[in-house]
Parts: sequence; structure tokens; C-alpha cells
Amino acid sequence: MNAFISLQNYIVKQEKDFGVGVPVTLSEEIAKYESTRKKNVASFNNWMMINIPGKPFFLDIAKPVTEQSDDILNILMSKDFLMSLFIHEARNTLNEIGKNLEGKDVREETNRIYDEFVKEKYESLLKFQSGQELFNFVVSKCNNKNKAKSSALLYNFGIKGALFNDNTGERFLMFNAKKDIIPIELRKDSLVDSKLIL
Repeated sequence: MNAFISLQNYIVKQEKDFGVGVPVTLSEEIAKYESTRKKNVASFNNWMMINIPGKPFFLDIAKPVTEQSDDILNILMSKDFLMSLFIHEARNTLNEIGKNLEGKDVREETNRIYDEFVKEKYESLLKFQSGQELFNFVVSKCNNKNKAKSSALLYNFGIKGALFNDNTGERFLMFNAKKDIIPIELRKDSLVDSKLIL
């Protein structure tokens, strides 16, 4: 999907409430406006047309988890994601399995218990009323409550970033801009309304 970014913001990470990444816009006018200029210096607006992953791979910050795209829901229900997010609980479950399996088919019982564990944890994620609440929960499970690590965890399982709205409209926060932003074209124009640096 095509998007735009001002040149000086290209691959510059920002921390937001819902992750750490590079914000991009679908509006060329916004990217052009976000070009900066120095006072009394003749310059150009510089921005880029870029390609980013499709909208279904972004966590919508405003929507309840149950209304996220099928791609996001499939990631959230994957066993690997849930075992990683709930690592401490998964270890405790494994320890309990070891204590309670004498005389039983170990593989069958282990699979049954883990399937129940995964189902229960997925259903708990579905209760969040927004993508923001889900992200906050992921942060709470992360060592040091680190937003960058939480963003990286989501990215590692296929969530490319966050979809959000600000005073400029719909935006995408790219969790891994170096991998997911593909430059298409550098654009420049004679200076018009852009941010002014004094």
C-alpha cells in the first residue's frame, strides 16, 4: 500500500502510547507539510512516496480486539504468540503437568492441557475493548514495561504496527520501518506551508 513520509522523519522512531516506531501517513499533503525548514533559509519541501504492508497487518488502536482484522486475530490466537506472551504462566503449567502425569499418556495429556491454556488466554485477549488496551497489556507482560520491546514482540509475530488517528487523520506507526518501508520516490517542491524551525 502506498503511503508518504517527510524526508527528515524517514526511519526516525517515535514513542507513542501504543508503540515505538515510525509514523507515516496516507496523505501526501500531510507529509509535505511535515517537511521542516529553517527561518530565513530558502529550501524545499522534501518527502517520500513509500510502500508499506497492507492495513490488515496493523493493530487498530481504537477498535475492540474482537473487531480487529482476521490477520491480527490469527496472530493473537497462534499458540507460539500466546506461549511467548504468557511465558511465566506457560512454565508454571508445564511444571504442573510434570507433577500430575504419572501413569498417563504424557503427550496426549500435555497437548490437551496446552490446548486449554491457549484457548483460555486467547479468550482473555478478546475481552479488551481497544487495541490500546491490548498494547498496554502486552507492555505489562514485558520485562521493564518496555514499549519498544513490546512493539518488537508484536512485530516478531507479524503485527507490522499500529493504526491510529491524530489531528492529521489516519496514520500508521511502523514497528520496523527499516524492513517494512520501501522507498518508491523522493519528491520535492518549492517551499510552501511547512513546519518552521526557529
